[in-house]
Amino acid sequence: MEYNQLQDYVLEFSLDNCPQGNQGYNRVLLQLFGFTGHGKSALINSLLYVLHAGKYKIHAESGMTPSGGAVTMERRAYELTPTITVVDNRGLVRMTDYEMRMIYAQLGNFVPLNKKVEWRGNYEEFMSQLEDSELDPNYTDFIVPVFIYKVLNTLSEQEKSQMKVFFKNCRDLTGVFPIVVVTYKTSGNYFEVENMFKCLGAEVVVAVENYSEEDQTQTQGRNTDFLSLLKYALDDVRFRMVHPRNPKEERIQRKKFLHMYSHNTYMEEKSKKERFMARKRMEDRKRFFARKREEAIRKREARRREEESREREEARRRTEEAKRRAEEARAIEEARRRAEEAMRREEESRRAEEAREREEARRRKQARRREAASRRAEEAREIERVRMRAEEHRRKTEGSCFIQ
Repeated sequence: MEYNQLQDYVLEFSLDNCPQGNQGYNRVLLQLFGFTGHGKSALINSLLYVLHAGKYKIHAESGMTPSGGAVTMERRAYELTPTITVVDNRGLVRMTDYEMRMIYAQLGNFVPLNKKVEWRGNYEEFMSQLEDSELDPNYTDFIVPVFIYKVLNTLSEQEKSQMKVFFKNCRDLTGVFPIVVVTYKTSGNYFEVENMFKCLGAEVVVAVENYSEEDQTQTQGRNTDFLSLLKYALDDVRFRMVHPRNPKEERIQRKKFLHMYSHNTYMEEKSKKERFMARKRMEDRKRFFARKREEAIRKREARRREEESREREEARRRTEEAKRRAEEARAIEEARRRAEEAMRREEESRRAEEAREREEARRRKQARRREAASRRAEEAREIERVRMRAEEHRRKTEGSCFIQ
């Protein structure tokens, strides 16, 4: 299809021209979803710039706040043509269950347009908001989900798994598989990203390079990319409108889906919390018994240390007692030795004295003997002298007699 034909096809598209008429629908609602900062608002500005002659204008604010949050906090609707309206929905951040619940509520058209979107983490609050949407129900929008993805971004394996579920739920909720729009296509490997999304189940992947205040120069190739995106969406609408449709019934089915999804996620979250609390109670119980065991171990250790201390003290006392007794024994032994030594010396002194006395007695006895012997010898000599004198006298007497 030539460029002008493509542009006319988009601008002149009417639900009334579908095979079975509009069947109760009066506009096509292109629901834009994606992570914050991936170019949803910039895509809307580019679509308006391509479809309508004039200067580039910023209709949808884009970018991130200084804190890192998204600028878009509302469901903002922008009319591309009398039949086609594009909605800048609040972006994804972490793809948590409660966040996805609000994403599906926006996708199902249960959140008012041009009003602030608050993530409802509480199940009861979300269900109340869902019921409030029935005060002014919208049956007349044919919803086409469009997922915006920056080519430079990378998905983890967990995010890929979540994305696959998200695409399937979008199809179940709207009857249309999401069209994937890859932005910043010249900044990365578009074909690699396209293959990734094809593997996740995407049927249509379109790469675009958004216009901006710094880059407003239109080219046929870039414009064709944006028009092709719209044509893919309108072809999906025309394909689905071949069969009979009931807008009210479809809204009821979308609401049932949301009820079921919310209930399942709530029960799963409740189950997770219960499992968490059970694990926490179990861990608390384990920690309690662990503390008890540690306390018992500490008490046993304290008793053991106390017992060891008592034993050491007792051993010290026994050692000191043994030392004292040994000292006393040594003192007694020393005293005994000194006493024995004194007795020995006394005995030796006594014996020496006795020996001296005996020696003295012996010497006195010997002296007496020598004296007696001397006396006897003197007496013998005296007797001998007397005898000799007597003999001399006798001889003299006898001589005298002889002479006579």
